[in-house]
Amino acid sequence: MATTADFLGKNCPHCGAIDSLETDDVLGEVACTECAIVVAMGLEESVSTRYDKDATYDDVDRHRKREDMSVSTPHALSLSSSASKTPGGDTTGKIILHPAMLNCIRGLQKKSALPEQVIGRAVELARRFVGGRRARGQRIEKQQDVAAACFMIAAEQMNHPVPLAELRHLDAALGDVEYRRAEIVKETHMEEEERRLKAMYVDNLLTIYLRKLSLQLSLYMPRCKRLLGVLHHVDSLREVGVVDKIIMSLLLALTSRSFQWEKEKTVVNTTGNSVIGSTNSPEAICANFAAKANLDIGKVNKVMKTANENLQAILAAFAATDSTHGNENTKKEEKEEDNDNSSNMTLVTKRMKVENP
Repeated sequence: MATTADFLGKNCPHCGAIDSLETDDVLGEVACTECAIVVAMGLEESVSTRYDKDATYDDVDRHRKREDMSVSTPHALSLSSSASKTPGGDTTGKIILHPAMLNCIRGLQKKSALPEQVIGRAVELARRFVGGRRARGQRIEKQQDVAAACFMIAAEQMNHPVPLAELRHLDAALGDVEYRRAEIVKETHMEEEERRLKAMYVDNLLTIYLRKLSLQLSLYMPRCKRLLGVLHHVDSLREVGVVDKIIMSLLLALTSRSFQWEKEKTVVNTTGNSVIGSTNSPEAICANFAAKANLDIGKVNKVMKTANENLQAILAAFAATDSTHGNENTKKEEKEEDNDNSSNMTLVTKRMKVENP
């Protein structure tokens, strides 16, 4: 049976506070000085405090000496480690996260099918955040939301963004993850990293979606990005989020025949199935996308409903950019033709000089 001596120098299993357990030999209890939770109760008395009617003074002295030797080593190590800590020292590896945070990160990784390396990145980021808060004596609220935000950042660092809509579809119990993410960025001084991730977000998410649908990146990426630029110019869609616009641009490129592309041709995805001219209905395409992107089908249908309601405005903006795009292509072709003509004239001149020295 465990005794109070077994908890000396240990971290709290509930809040993870370092060396915060205080023992009470009389009551046989162990409590955390940070979160005030009783960690253990009904512990057996230690050898030195246990009643023994046949014990002699020599037995008591011998047991006390043995216990002092066993306790002094971890206590001394604890004192030396605390004394050697500096305000800027790295104690991230010693911080123990709450099991709920670890379970949340592992669950999101498993459901999203991301590489396991994302777990290590998310756990390290969570430890940095939790360590900074505990160093100032602040409580960690909504630990599952914090864990989800850490997972979200770690996934983006691996060029595999997981949008908030997907997180909530994977775990319906999540709350305000975006607010917790802002707290993490501020606490860990990741403002520059956050700007870098934001700049790469659109391309990375579009790439992930196109690969999940087994579509040709070189063909559909320019189309989706062009439609995305058009959606930004539609006044009625200004309140629509970036992720919803990405979904909208992708599904419009797949389902709508109202957009005329420069070189229209039949597109074959990596599975060998024709996309343009497919017999699949827009509803079936949306359902397939929702299943592969881990999104709620109701969410996807709502995005497409918004797109269809504003389709005329989108087509007008597309036509306006189409003329500009066409003029740019014409100028580019004329410039290339002029370069070819000048190159041919140079060759003719050189040939004449060689033939008529």
